[in-house]
Parts: sequence; structure tokens; C-alpha cells
Amino acid sequence: MFKSAQPEKASSNKEKSKENLFLSLLLNVGIPIFALSKLSSILGPTPALLLALLGPTLYAIYDYMKRHQINPISMLGFMGALIKGLFAYYHLDGFWFAVQEAAIPASLGVYTILSAIMGKPLVTYFVYNESVFNLPKLEQRLADNGAQAEFSRLLWQLTLLFGASFFFAGGMNFVLARKIIVSPAGTEAFNLELAKMTGLSYGVIAVPKMILTALSLWWFIHHLKKLTGLSLDELFHEKS
Repeated sequence: MFKSAQPEKASSNKEKSKENLFLSLLLNVGIPIFALSKLSSILGPTPALLLALLGPTLYAIYDYMKRHQINPISMLGFMGALIKGLFAYYHLDGFWFAVQEAAIPASLGVYTILSAIMGKPLVTYFVYNESVFNLPKLEQRLADNGAQAEFSRLLWQLTLLFGASFFFAGGMNFVLARKIIVSPAGTEAFNLELAKMTGLSYGVIAVPKMILTALSLWWFIHHLKKLTGLSLDELFHEKS
């Protein structure tokens, strides 16, 4: 049964640091693609792969040091890099890389749903938090309207939508990886295929997932306006 939970309050009045999107794309996408596609013939397949996996690892460390909180996506990116390194070291075939590519987003989908059941919905990290919404005004209006139960159901439905988007990404990752990664690990051909997979996954998978997420957020805000009677300007966090 879903347990509603208030979003965690910041320990200080400072607004939480936002994720550096440019640096995220550079270290998680740009450097891996460059290292795998351009440096494999120069450094050798294994050193180039290790350099590519270093990007997501460095970003996970940087993000934690800067924001002093665990970013689930960064941590899963780090785990994905570690697993890829182990798979390559043991020269596993493409099927296991496809499983890994599917398991990372699918795990986040499972965690998204379980976190809501345990009373600490992950959607409060992504969406329903004080850096996005004007929580005092919003929660006061929910209380005034006696709409807390309806809001809990709405948050649970948003959780399911977010979870579904991660499962979609996992399934698409598996299909894409099975079609692209066909060469043995530890070869230059394998590195080129992994670079192609990394690039295509953002165009073929990440963009549709972003659209699904945006539609989910629009649906959430639309219903939130109905529950509270607040306008868009009143719903969102007031910048100082």
C-alpha cells in the first residue's frame, strides 16, 4: 500500500544546488564516445574503454561533492560503468552488456515504485520538492480543501508514470544493445559499437523518455491545479 510522505526539508535555507547539465553530458556522453571511437586505435581497446568509463565515475564523485547528496541517476551511471568494466575484463559477450544496459534504468524504475511504498517517494527528489514548488502554500491549500488523500493518490500515480518511463528505457536499451553490440569485448570493434550505443541511446531512448516525463509532469501539474485551486505562478517556488 502506498504511504504518503512529506518531501524532506532542506537542512538549511539555502536552495539545493542544481545538477550541472553540461558537465553531465560531457562526462557521461561526450568523453565516453570520444574515447571509444577515436582513441581505441591509438591507446588500445582496453585503455580507451577504461578512459571512457572514467567519465561517469568522475561525474558521480563530482556531483556528490558539490551537492552533498546522492544523485540516484549519477550513482546508477557509476555502477553501470563499473559493471561494464568488469564485463569487458572477463570478455563477456554482447548479451550481458544488453542485460546491463536494461538493468540500470529498470532498477531505477523498481526503486522509484518501492520508494513510494516505503513512504519516501523518489518523485519528491525529482519533482515535488521545495526547489520546484511553493510547498507551504501548496500544502496549506491542500489542507484547506481536505484534498490530502486525493493528493496522495496523485503522487502515487505520478510514481507509476515515472516508473513506467524507466521500464520503457530499460526495454529499449536491451533491444538497441542486442542489435549494436555484436563484437567480443576487448576489441576495437567492440569499443566502436559501445560508442555508437552510447550516442544512439540518447537520441533513440532518452528523447522519447524525456517526452514521456514531460507529459507526466504536465498531467501532474494539471491535476494539482484542480486540487488546490492555485494558479501556475502560485504553485511554483518563489525565487528570491
